[in-house]
Amino acid sequence: MGWQLLLAFVVIAGAPGIMGVLGWLELRELASRQSRLINETIPIIAEVRGFAEESSRVVAMAPDLAAVTSDAVRRERAGFLFRQVDALRDRIRRYQRSGRPVPAPLSRSETEVRQGIARLDLLVQQRLATERAQRRLLGEGLAATTELLEIADTLAANAEVAASAGVASLYDTWNQREALTQTLDKLIEVDLFQLGQMFELRAHVAEIALLLNRIGETRDRHQLERLRHDLVARLGIVTRRLAMVPDRSRADRAMALLGAITPATASPPGTGDFPETTARLIALDDQVGAAQAELRDAALHLDTEAAALADSIVTRTTAAAEAAQRAIRNTLIMSSAGSLLALMISAGVVWFYVRGKITRRLDALAARMDGLLAGDLHAQVVPRGHDEIAGMEQAVEVFRLQAMENRELAAERDRNLTELRRHREELRQLVDEQTQRLRGEVAAHAAARDRAEAADRAKSQFLAMMSHEIRTPMNGVLGLLHGLMQEDLPVPTRDRVVAALASGEGLMGLLNTLLDDAKSSGGEIQLRPAPFDPAALAQETAMLMAPSVEEKGLWLRIETKPCCWLTGDAARLRQVLFNLLANAIRFTDRGGVTLRLRCEPLGDAAVLVVEVADTGKGIAAQAQDRIFGLFEQEDAETARRYGGTGLGLAISRRLAEAMGGSLTVESAPGRGATFRLAVTLPRAEAPAPAPAPQAGRALDLLVVEDHAVNRMVLDGYLARMGHRFEMVGCAEEALARLDGRRFDAVLMDVNLPGMSGIEATRAIRARPDGRGLPVIGISAHVQPEEIAACHAAGMDRVLSKPLAPADLDRALRELAPGSALAPALADLPPQRVADLARLYLSGMDRDIAAIEQALARGDMDAAARAAHRLRGASGNFALPDLVAALAAFEAGLKDGPAAAKPLWRAARDQAASGAALLETELAALEAQPSGAVKT
Repeated sequence: MGWQLLLAFVVIAGAPGIMGVLGWLELRELASRQSRLINETIPIIAEVRGFAEESSRVVAMAPDLAAVTSDAVRRERAGFLFRQVDALRDRIRRYQRSGRPVPAPLSRSETEVRQGIARLDLLVQQRLATERAQRRLLGEGLAATTELLEIADTLAANAEVAASAGVASLYDTWNQREALTQTLDKLIEVDLFQLGQMFELRAHVAEIALLLNRIGETRDRHQLERLRHDLVARLGIVTRRLAMVPDRSRADRAMALLGAITPATASPPGTGDFPETTARLIALDDQVGAAQAELRDAALHLDTEAAALADSIVTRTTAAAEAAQRAIRNTLIMSSAGSLLALMISAGVVWFYVRGKITRRLDALAARMDGLLAGDLHAQVVPRGHDEIAGMEQAVEVFRLQAMENRELAAERDRNLTELRRHREELRQLVDEQTQRLRGEVAAHAAARDRAEAADRAKSQFLAMMSHEIRTPMNGVLGLLHGLMQEDLPVPTRDRVVAALASGEGLMGLLNTLLDDAKSSGGEIQLRPAPFDPAALAQETAMLMAPSVEEKGLWLRIETKPCCWLTGDAARLRQVLFNLLANAIRFTDRGGVTLRLRCEPLGDAAVLVVEVADTGKGIAAQAQDRIFGLFEQEDAETARRYGGTGLGLAISRRLAEAMGGSLTVESAPGRGATFRLAVTLPRAEAPAPAPAPQAGRALDLLVVEDHAVNRMVLDGYLARMGHRFEMVGCAEEALARLDGRRFDAVLMDVNLPGMSGIEATRAIRARPDGRGLPVIGISAHVQPEEIAACHAAGMDRVLSKPLAPADLDRALRELAPGSALAPALADLPPQRVADLARLYLSGMDRDIAAIEQALARGDMDAAARAAHRLRGASGNFALPDLVAALAAFEAGLKDGPAAAKPLWRAARDQAASGAALLETELAALEAQPSGAVKT
């Protein structure tokens, strides 16, 4: 069957192949003719298209050459245009070498374009040189006008100083009528006249600079001539004003500068002055425009000639293409007839042989396979013949037999799956029972977690309560000790007060440390690193232990070597030193204790080594490790004789390890003990000495405090600072006092009976007059969330109890306004300062009115003079915001009314604020010159 099927395929494929060979022989000659046509016409069309492209580039780039602003760009653009013309010339030569005549107008157009580019390039080069000369002359003229402006400003300032001196001399001759009359005459006829002439001189010089800029920008001859006449007129006025200047050195220099910018009278060609250079530049612009137009016309003519040549070539090409199209049509007709005949032969072979002997048997086999797929396995498939299809029928029969075996296997599998589902259901029931048991355990864990969280909240509340309850009495203790330090005490008493104050501050540091440790979630130690002086720390700790040493009749030596400042937790180190010194004193009956301190450099850090050595009873070797455990001592006899809890050394070693250090001991019975603390800490810069406090303005303060001891402490602090204050015991009374008068700041206790300090601060901020009032909170609650609540309510600062006077003074200085009269009071008596303040306030109203009238008229010079006068007067007082606003307004006047008016509104607001501040301080100066007032 294979060779028969192969023969059928040969017939089916061979008939179209024979027809294809015949068609190929016919089309080969046609393709040869078509190739010759393409090879002859396409290069010619490409060359003609090149003519059009290069001429179009010349037309497009000619305006760019005329608009260049530098020689480098000019050379680049001119080179590009010349390269395009050269390429056009090469195309014309190639066209001639192909044996075809070139139209004469095309060659002439190429020559005209080349000449036009050369002429335009020369004119642009001349224009660039003229522009550089114009910029140089303009720069020289503007430099001269700038120096003239500086000379005019100096002359105006001298005239203003003379006028000011004349005004000042009026006060000296006020009671001498004749001398007063002469001084007034000189002031009006000489000084003020000279001042006006100098201001006019400066205005004309500024106008000359503007004229120079306008001459440099104009491109109109008539406008240039008008500007030239205006420049000559302004220069004449300035020359006449300079002739009247008494300072001849500056006048001569100004005349020399005028000579550098004065144009020639008739402007003959080649004079080289600024207007003449601008005129030459205008003429060159016109010539460049004409050359550009000529070049554009020549390029367009060249493009027209190239288009005409292309049209003739396209006409010849079109005729040849039509002939080729007719030949192709005839060939297609012959190929179609042959293809139809081959198709009829192939259809006969397929119908009579392929369908009869192949496809019908395959259809029957496919129908049997569909039955097998549907599950019909009973009908047997019998092969017929010995060809390939018979082999396929035999394979289908094998497949049927295998399918019957697979069906039996599937039945066995279903029985196994049923058994597996039963076992899986039993396993699911066991899992459900285990899940119920686990849910009970999870519920028990959740209840335990809720109890732990409740205990943690109770601990936090206890810590907050303990912090408040301890800090409140400590505020009274430390406050009264600070007050005692300000009194004239005997030296021994003062030393005891210093020791008590250091002990109290150490106790507060220990309290903060204990609270931080108690708040930590995992029992870890929280460190607060900060710069500190190790030597000072050792001295302070030794001073605290001095009374215990003296009581036992021992000696205490301190041996310190020079040590730099370090960064670490000084409170933790003080706690360790305190424990070590306390143990050394307790276990020493004769002799004394030595405290040694040194620093060993280690790169950017240092190893701090502290040794505490005593002459006590010593420690046995077998107990030297055990004594660092919790509630451990050397033996029962030691615990009975010397007492103690056995926690000090355990805490000290834990603190040393938390700081990355170590705590060790060396001892022997009867030879004393030496405890050695070694900690590696970063180096720190020693802080600069704190500047001496400067006396500030006495403030009117409202103090809200309900605790009697705290009121006593604040009374002492504020009285020594020189402030006036009123004290109230509750927030409601404080709000009532704020309705009656104005205060500079409020000191608000956070924990008050009734309305709390936080609620009172919110009420103050809700008042229209309370938004800018500084509120300083005083609280024994120092937790971060409590401090954040105070700031959220509107408190500007929150000071913690116990209150340090330096912190209170710093907060008042930062938040309360300063004194505007302070600079004047530093040099003049109060009465004189009051007179000057009243005179300034009266003059301020006149200057503000003058500025607003000048702005309404559009007179910027008058507004600038009034603003300058007000700024100079404001400089005598501490009004920096007003001075800065007036300076900005003066600068804005140079940019015109649109820029100056918003600046004037800001300056006017600053003037109103400054006037209100001066009036308040002036009333206080006249009514209560100094001292503190308590109510």
